[in-house]
Amino acid sequence: MSVPETAAPTCWIIAFGNPQRGDDGVGPYVAGRLRDAIRQMSGVALYTLPQLDIALLEDIHGADYLIFVDASAEAIDNGLRWSPVTPELNGWAMGSHQLTPTVFLGLLHLLYQSHPTAWVVSVQGRSFDLGEGLSAEARRDAERAAAQIVDWLYIQGIALDGQKNRGKGRHHG
Repeated sequence: MSVPETAAPTCWIIAFGNPQRGDDGVGPYVAGRLRDAIRQMSGVALYTLPQLDIALLEDIHGADYLIFVDASAEAIDNGLRWSPVTPELNGWAMGSHQLTPTVFLGLLHLLYQSHPTAWVVSVQGRSFDLGEGLSAEARRDAERAAAQIVDWLYIQGIALDGQKNRGKGRHHG
């Protein structure tokens, strides 16, 4: 999982979820929509995973920005929400299968003294039953999420820096 030392990404997009559980596959779907756009951005890396994994900490500890993308079972106004992530370790047990972005960021702070700006992009899921494919509403909101992430990368200047080094964006998973 290690990324070469040269031109380390400043922004990591970590998209997670299970595509075999309907709308829980929002994260991987958004990652798929982002792949072509970030290939042009040397400052951006993309991971797609079934769930957050502490093994990523080593790779991303030098990041300035983290964007987590996941489905949400709760109702969200307009089906899409950006929320800042603050680090926290309370309520997490070592070996737990449920690693949240707040705990992930807390571990990043604790183990690497790393303090990136972090966001969770939550897309409202409607159906989490067994089966592949997103509901029409989740697909629409996931498309909006991907577009907003690309816009955010340009607004932050991350995408523009990458244009100087075409083709060097990274993606994993």
